[in-house]
Amino acid sequence: MQVKNIALASLFAVVLSGNAFAAQPASGEGPLFLNEAAGVSTLTREAVRQQAIATPPATDAYNAFAVDTSVHGDVTRAEVRETTRDAIAHGFQVKSGEFA
Repeated sequence: MQVKNIALASLFAVVLSGNAFAAQPASGEGPLFLNEAAGVSTLTREAVRQQAIATPPATDAYNAFAVDTSVHGDVTRAEVRETTRDAIAHGFQVKSGEFA
């Protein structure tokens, strides 16, 4: 009889617990900011577009570092690949994978 009561009590707990969560907002709906004043932007669409072009969003892991893109090396890609192949042929081991 005790097993039956435990099973019945757990069943009721599961069934009735759904109602406790029903009144909460779904994922992404809360918190609700209902007291904020609705403001109208004074910028034109073109001004917003120009500002977005001037300051693009950060998209990679190296955003905090300033990268000087004006400096280009004198070495071509083919020369770098050839140097790498020569180094590997002379015993250099490229560190890759989990041990890198």
